[in-house]
Amino acid sequence: MFNEKNLIKRMGLIVMLVACGFVFLGQPNPAQTEEKAPDYVEKAKYDAEKARADAEKAMAEAEMAMERAERAMEKAEQARLEAKQEKAKAIEKMVEAHRYPEDIAMTVPDSGTTAIFSHKKHTEREHLRCIECHPKVFIMKVGKNVVKKGQLTMAEMKKGKYCGNCHNGHKAFSVSDIATCQRCHPKRQ
Repeated sequence: MFNEKNLIKRMGLIVMLVACGFVFLGQPNPAQTEEKAPDYVEKAKYDAEKARADAEKAMAEAEMAMERAERAMEKAEQARLEAKQEKAKAIEKMVEAHRYPEDIAMTVPDSGTTAIFSHKKHTEREHLRCIECHPKVFIMKVGKNVVKKGQLTMAEMKKGKYCGNCHNGHKAFSVSDIATCQRCHPKRQ
């Protein structure tokens, strides 16, 4: 029956339940909830166990995928190292057959200063092997900047980088010796 007193009681009960943190609307009555509580608990336990099993399965699959990826990376690294060794052997054979890369002209931007590097002179006359400079001192890729970091300048070479790695006055004539400038820098025309 609808009357004002019942409405006020119901509203008071709703306000009290909301204030206590319960959502009342659309929920089963407390008697039904108590009866079904064991079912809810069992379902929650089942769902939790299933979620745990699914998580364990996903973790196992992820670990297997990581192991496969690591093996693939190891194979790729091995293939890279083998290719690098084959390339070095091919270059050594090329030098043994007296076939050398062309001389390299290096021009400093905005200065007009050019240095000429001869692979033939360094390998035939000085008996150097390719691996003494490549890739430790210079990168060996056609069309790429030959230096790893920084710039190929006299200041850097005087610090022992690039050509200065050997041309230090001990192993070969020094890049600081003005009397030897023309050995690398041809006269300007």
